[in-house]
Order: sequence, then structure tokens, then C-alpha cells
Amino acid sequence: MRCKLSALFLVLLAVGGTQGQDAKTQYPAMPEAFSSFGAAVCEGQVYVYGGHIGKTHTYSTEAVTGKFRRLNLSNPKGWEELPGGPAIQGLAMVAHGGKLYRIGGMQPRNKPTSASDNHSLATCAVFDPAVGKWAPLPDLPAGRSSHDATVVGNRIYVLGGWQMNGRGKKSIWHQTGAVLDLSQKTLRWEAIKQPFQRRALNVAALEGKVYVVGGMGPDGTDKSVDVFDPATQRWSKGPALPGPSRNGFTPAVCASAGTLFASPTDGKLYRLDLKKNAWDEVGSLAKKRVVHRLVAANDGWLLVLGGGSRDGNLSMVETIAAGQKQ
Repeated sequence: MRCKLSALFLVLLAVGGTQGQDAKTQYPAMPEAFSSFGAAVCEGQVYVYGGHIGKTHTYSTEAVTGKFRRLNLSNPKGWEELPGGPAIQGLAMVAHGGKLYRIGGMQPRNKPTSASDNHSLATCAVFDPAVGKWAPLPDLPAGRSSHDATVVGNRIYVLGGWQMNGRGKKSIWHQTGAVLDLSQKTLRWEAIKQPFQRRALNVAALEGKVYVVGGMGPDGTDKSVDVFDPATQRWSKGPALPGPSRNGFTPAVCASAGTLFASPTDGKLYRLDLKKNAWDEVGSLAKKRVVHRLVAANDGWLLVLGGGSRDGNLSMVETIAAGQKQ
């Protein structure tokens, strides 16, 4: 599997990057270049946690970070460092009720000179900006990394990913998701069916539904879009991502202006047309990237954060117009 991923990543990086007319930079670069991290917007600030800071496909305790930072979107003078935590990559982070929720992730436990010993974590935590501290949450039912999460109502939905069990042990694909109801006095993760086995995907919420976009399965990249309706507890199919098959690998996704936007590996920005049930190309990035994040900023702009490119990890932050609400 690792050889397959390495070959895929080299192909992805070979596509390079071109400047698009719609993209412009108006926010400061992040203090560190990284990929495969968590990001969320909470009360006018964008937060980033963890990530891979080493060379492509090198895994060690020195190749990941546990730093936690934020940027004020209304007054973006610079990134503020906050109390961090475990050094991990491949995690999910969501915002709800003025707090940040960190979920799972992958933690290498080997030194740079030793063979990779990667473990998926079950640990979760919540950060309250008013207090400035992390507090523990119930563990996931099992370790999970290369997954993603979103919030609908008071529930966090965690989908996709796999469980890495360390050096020489087989990784297990997750066949169920997990849901945490934050309105309950006693918090407990509940299993939810998912009709796929994929990791390296992205998840977003739109109009009360959960969209699971792209990813990689046991047989390779997958541009599929699966939609879960919490009201009916049913899954349906959405329109697959356009473009080459590699677009299924780590497409960054977010909701803004009443629809979804996707930033896959081809460097283009796609918008979901709910009426046509299809994706429209609406822009392009200045720098093509993978394992990055896309978040909604102020005044109809999207922020493209970090990620990996043919030149290595990126610290640059791009802005691109989200357009008018559908």
C-alpha cells in the first residue's frame, strides 16, 4: 500500500501549478509549512492544528507537529500560537458552539533513523478559546486517522479513515462512522453505517446533510460523493467529482454561499450546483496542492491552507472568491 501511495503522490505533484485569475493572496502565510492537518473557522478566526512537516512519505516523531494556531480573519496581522497537544497528522477538527473539537489522528512513534511505526489514535479533545485550554473527550471506539468530520445540529459526524496499528501490523479500514451528540449530558460515541471504505477524503455539511467527498479505497482513488441525511438515517449518491481520477485523493471541501466547494489535486475550484446535481468549475488556485484544507472566510472568500506540492509542504494561504449564494 505504501508503494502505491508513493507512486500516486509523485504523479499528483508532477502536475505542477498555474496562477488563476480568481485567486489572490490577502492573508499572511502560516508560520510553518505542513500538510495533512486539521482546520476550522470559529467565531471569526481560523484555527489549524498539527500536520506533517517532514519530507513526503517520511514518518517519524520529528515529521509531525502538535502546534495549534489561529488567525483573526477580520484583523489578520499574524498567526497566534495557542496551547498545543500531541504531535499528529491525518486528524479532523471541527467547530461548534464557540469551541474546537480535535478528533483522532496518526502518530508516528519511531525516530527518524528507524522504520515507520505509525499508530492511529482514538483520543479526542475540546478547546475552549474563552478558557484557553484543552479538555479531554471520550475516546473514539477505535483508533482512526485519514478521516474527516463535520457538524449537523449538535452532532459531530466522523466518517472514513482507517486504523493503523504500528510497525509490521496490518491497517484496518473503518466500515462504520461515529457520531457524538454534544447536547447530551453524558457524551458517548455511537456507530453509524457508512456504505464505503475510504480514507484521504473530506467531509462537509450542507442543508442538514453530510457530504463525504472523494478519498482512497483498497483499490485506489475514488471520486465518489456519498450523502447522509440524519433526518432519515439514509445514504444517497451525489455527483462524483469531475476531472482526472487523482482528484479523488484528499480533495479539500467546505460549505459557503449556500453550496459546497471542492479543491482537488488538479488545482481547480469546483462548486456544487444543487439544481443540476453537478459540479461546475468556477476558479483555479495559484498553487496546486494535496492534503490541504479549504475553509470559508469573510465576505464570500475561501481560504486555501497549506498542503503538499511538487516543491514540498506549503505555508502559503490563498484566497479565492466563493461567488454568489445559489
